[in-house]
Amino acid sequence: MRYMPLLFIVLGCAVFAQDNFKIYYKDTPSGFKVLADNNEYAPVSAELNMKLTNLKSSNGNNKVYVIPAMTKEFELTNLTVVDRKKPLKFGFNTSYNFGDHNLSNYDKDYKYFLPFGKGETFWLTQGYNGNISHADEYALDFKMPIGTKIYAAREGVVTDIEESYSKRCTSPECAKQNNYITIYHDDGTFAEYTHIKKNGAEVNIGDRVEKGQFIGYSGDVGWATGPHLHFIVYQQKIKSMQTLKTRFLVDDGKRFIELQEKEQYTRNY
Repeated sequence: MRYMPLLFIVLGCAVFAQDNFKIYYKDTPSGFKVLADNNEYAPVSAELNMKLTNLKSSNGNNKVYVIPAMTKEFELTNLTVVDRKKPLKFGFNTSYNFGDHNLSNYDKDYKYFLPFGKGETFWLTQGYNGNISHADEYALDFKMPIGTKIYAAREGVVTDIEESYSKRCTSPECAKQNNYITIYHDDGTFAEYTHIKKNGAEVNIGDRVEKGQFIGYSGDVGWATGPHLHFIVYQQKIKSMQTLKTRFLVDDGKRFIELQEKEQYTRNY
């Protein structure tokens, strides 16, 4: 079955996830099928805004799609030719990022482990909405020497690692040179363990880690005023991040609390 020539134009693409994701199309008997490949270890959300001439989309337009992790040829929409005698035109703008953009519920009562070893005690030097670098952010800074072992506060899958940087400075510009480990949780949230030392990750992308598992070494890299571990839990939207409050087991594991700035905490479990 023959059609008039197709003019395909990519109008724009804003990419926030890694490069292991793509949107493309294939011919069908009635038109075209728009597909996505997600080779990441977490879902990816994609906003697709199409410019169509003589084509009709089965799923409408200007929509957000959530593509499951490690998925090939995930169908976003079918494009059907309206009039076979007229030329076709298909272009699109797209933005995408890790996570489920539509996620609204998560486990607010999850009992996180402190992200350091059993028998250790560390100060929380900056807490939620701290006036140094945590403005409007639910983030925690644990003061700890370079090379301190870091343990997973919650089980999940490692989705991203940066461990190539070695320097730090006190300017926000240096946030672009942070080292980190990112873990995707079963409820759709993520945790990021930031300022790890150069080559300090002891896990790999795609690893399933258990709660309390050793994952890497703390450092003094990126935007920092001294050695510490920066810890956040967040929901990832396509163009923004929403940090979330967390509560932790402390002392012998019988207390379950929200941590407070300028206090020290011990993990004896």
